[in-house]
Amino acid sequence: MAKILSFSRTIRNNWKTSLVTCAAVTYGISYGKKVYKANQLMRQYCESASQYGDFPLPTNIKPRHVTIILNPAAKKGKAKKLFQNYCEPLLHLAGIAVTVIRTDSQNDARKIIMNLDTPTDAIIVAGGDGTLSDVLTGLVRKYDLNFNSVKQCPIGIVPLGQTNKIAKSLYHEYDYLSDIKQVIEATMAIIHEKSKMMDIIEVKPIDNNPDEPAKPVYAMGTVEWGLWKDANASASKYWYWGFLRKYVTYVFNGYEENLNKYCNAVLKYTLPCEGCSRCSQNNLISNLNTRWWHVFLPRYNASRDSIDFSKRINEKCDVLHELPISTCELHIATSNVDKLQVESSPPSLKVKIGPKDINYFSFVFGGWEKEKNNKPLCNQILEAKKIELTPQKTDKNHTLYIDNEEYELKAVEMKLFPQAVKVFCPQLNS
Repeated sequence: MAKILSFSRTIRNNWKTSLVTCAAVTYGISYGKKVYKANQLMRQYCESASQYGDFPLPTNIKPRHVTIILNPAAKKGKAKKLFQNYCEPLLHLAGIAVTVIRTDSQNDARKIIMNLDTPTDAIIVAGGDGTLSDVLTGLVRKYDLNFNSVKQCPIGIVPLGQTNKIAKSLYHEYDYLSDIKQVIEATMAIIHEKSKMMDIIEVKPIDNNPDEPAKPVYAMGTVEWGLWKDANASASKYWYWGFLRKYVTYVFNGYEENLNKYCNAVLKYTLPCEGCSRCSQNNLISNLNTRWWHVFLPRYNASRDSIDFSKRINEKCDVLHELPISTCELHIATSNVDKLQVESSPPSLKVKIGPKDINYFSFVFGGWEKEKNNKPLCNQILEAKKIELTPQKTDKNHTLYIDNEEYELKAVEMKLFPQAVKVFCPQLNS
């Protein structure tokens, strides 16, 4: 009893040291438990990948080869370590040859893809939505909008970015070890070649300079413009608030002079169409029966089984509808970003127009609601195949976000290319 009393007296007399020691021990136990569970999980999947790698290949088939586009700066510099610990070992155990190319700067991924001349069976994006958009842009530009070639090269998405909207729609969400489990799940989908076709959105500036036409950017997720998105993008400035920074940012960014007409523009759009004589890009849809790596060879000739839409008549196709908008936020998305959304027929872009009249308090509480539900606030929804967005007034402080990458706000044309790229994903969404 005397020892217990002496121990209690020592803790009381040195309560600050005791408190710090207790916190350090608690953190150490929690961290050790997390590392142990991660190692056990990795051991399980290593055995599965090894069994796949030990399976003999026919003599006329070469081992698979994938090219990894790794953004080492993603996830606050943790992407490289996560990739090396939980993705690369599984690929090697599965007998897949791996070439890792690291990006050095913004938009470096699209340059890498455009200059890539090594035959590969797939391209794996180890990063976030911005890196994925860069890879798509480089791939489509490389083949001059020849989506028949683009479709032959599957893309894998290893969610290692700060924002992973596309990956969240493909993989399960976990309460514990979420980042590690999603990386492993994405890698196993690549190994087992589980895939689905997904949509692409083309965003092209409307430029009046015919001598130097602006090049389009391609994305799989969203195009956003508005007050809440600007506030969300500036949350990193409030890092000292810790986990509260994503809520505090709305408190400090709600003092705009005019909250109600932030997005003032003319929206022109055409209605969705499954394919008809008016759709120039859908007149011929070809199914190529080639190896994936053929897209990296200079040129080839292949037989084509074509579907002719010239006899389909749709009088509403390509007819522009005009809608003046004055709102605080505009959100345009493909069907890729919502795992609960049933794929629409015909495929379409979902245009969500936010509320028009808001005040400071509705802005703050609306932002908190968005963070909680991860859904845009909207008063009107419409579907479109092609969109022309013309801001009535461009402001240097206003930004257009394409898959969370920042671009200068200007008049743009957006076009949907349905089922344009093959993406590895778990069996749940196949």
